Amino acid sequence: MKKMITGVRMLAALGLAAAVSGANAQDDDAWRFGGTLYLWGPSISAKTVFPPPVNGVSVGLEASDYLSALEFAFMGSLEARKGKYGLLADFIYLSFGADRSNSRDLTLSGPGGIIQIPADASADVKLDLKGYAWNLAGTYEFIRTPTYELHGLAGLRYLKLDTQVDWRFNGNVGGLPPVARAGSASTDPRVWDGIIGVRGRAKLGDGQWYAPYYVDLGTGQSDFTWQAFAGVGYSFGWGDLSLIYRHLTYEFSDIPAKNLTFSGPALAATFRW
Repeated sequence: MKKMITGVRMLAALGLAAAVSGANAQDDDAWRFGGTLYLWGPSISAKTVFPPPVNGVSVGLEASDYLSALEFAFMGSLEARKGKYGLLADFIYLSFGADRSNSRDLTLSGPGGIIQIPADASADVKLDLKGYAWNLAGTYEFIRTPTYELHGLAGLRYLKLDTQVDWRFNGNVGGLPPVARAGSASTDPRVWDGIIGVRGRAKLGDGQWYAPYYVDLGTGQSDFTWQAFAGVGYSFGWGDLSLIYRHLTYEFSDIPAKNLTFSGPALAATFRW
């Protein structure tokens, strides 16, 4: 009788172990999702050579001298994972705008080359920039330990950027051609690039603190683009809260925008289900 009871207990224990193992396997194969919202305060650096409008005058401008006014920004991401494989989508929308009086930062050129701006002339300039960057990448988990994660990623990044400048010169404008004294120009590049990169986190100590990281680089219609962030975060039951510094750079040669950089701190809240 004792042997029978012992045998039943052993079978029950084996059954429980098998059930737990099966549940863990099902958990590994289950879809897991995450969504992140960011509060981002980036600075911008950009150099744009606007194509000639109808009057034949082109304009060069360092946008970083003007775009100190962030009108609106939204940044968020969604992630789906099943086992070691995953899909990551990331979206950034930004709107900057500024006005400046008595500026001499414009570079004007026409059919005859560079147009010299008289020493006692200056311009009232209005500059607006609106656009978004969108990433879509597949991910694969290479390393997962209790203290460290490393995922590889590969995918696409799309950039759409609408920039407009309006200017009007004041003062001694006699040395300027009439078509250069006032005008408006715009550019709206749309750029596709392939990207590869890595992302993950490292646990800090024995508690809930961790250090997230991300880096990607790519090329395609741009000469080169790269993005990176790193920071510190804390895990809760519902998800994570982290403070990071995020940087996104583009370099171009065959479109009016020659370079573009967004860089700044962000507070991120990640929800998991």
